[in-house]
Parts: sequence; C-alpha cells; structure tokens
Amino acid sequence: MERPLTARGRRDATALGRRLGAGEGVFGLRQVALPEVALCSAAVRTRQTAELVNRAMGDRLPLDAFRSLYGATTETTLRVIQEIDDDVRSALMVGHNPTIYRLVWELVSPVPGSDVEEEIEGDDRSLLRAHGFPTCALAVVALEVETWQACADGRGSLAGLFKPPY
Repeated sequence: MERPLTARGRRDATALGRRLGAGEGVFGLRQVALPEVALCSAAVRTRQTAELVNRAMGDRLPLDAFRSLYGATTETTLRVIQEIDDDVRSALMVGHNPTIYRLVWELVSPVPGSDVEEEIEGDDRSLLRAHGFPTCALAVVALEVETWQACADGRGSLAGLFKPPY
C-alpha cells in the first residue's frame, strides 16, 4: 500500500493527464465527457497516479481517495461508483488490477436474459482480452444509466481502450 510510483509510472500518468486535458472529449471521443471527479484507492501509487493525471490536466478534478478500494472486490468498487453525485457526468477511477480490469469486464458484459446473452464473448470483451489492461491503461466505459446508483453489470459499453505509451 505504501509503494510509490516508479519513474515509468510517473511518466505514464503525466502523459495520460496531458492527453486527457488536450482538447475536447476523451482521446478524441467527443461523445465522452471529460472526467469531473477522480476517485482512487488510498494506496500511495494510485494517489500519486491520480494527482499526476490531474496536475497534467490543469488541476481541474476534485480527488477522493478511499481506503476501501485497496484490495477491493469489483462489488466494493462498484458501490463507490454508485455513490457519485448525480450532478457529475463523468468520473475517473484509479484503482488496482485485476479489480479494475474485472470491473470493466463486468460492466460491458451482456445482461442475462437480454437479446445478446448468447454473445458472451462480444466485441467489448474481445477487445479487452486482445489488448490486455496494463498499468496506467485507460478504459472508457459509456454507461447506459440515468443515475450513478443504477450503474451495474452489463450497463456499459467500451467506448475506448488506451494504454501507454501515451
């Protein structure tokens, strides 16, 4: 929990923040709003990552750190997301693998009983599997919900997947 970022981690987080802060939309995805808040684990590495990303974006994000996100399950991480104020349109979650990878996997999974239930290995999951999710990767998940409280498995789609070098 107290291990600091490496030089590469600092470089990647700063580069990610510059890309997020440059221009309209997230990485050119104009339909995706820039994050309005950053949520992260209270671990040193994730706090440093969130702080460097935010600084490179121009210090525009309030940052909330949660001890509960260190070693968290996807369920715990989802509960933190569900508590985001509904006035916030987009959030940046900085956490740990494999939890964040699994969370993205579950958010973009087909909902049981839906028309696409048979497509368990749909395009979003195939993209995740093919590209992996290394340190400082960014998965942009477009959630199909009216409130953060409604965020649940199968309620999102993968709008973009980006990884260093940025």
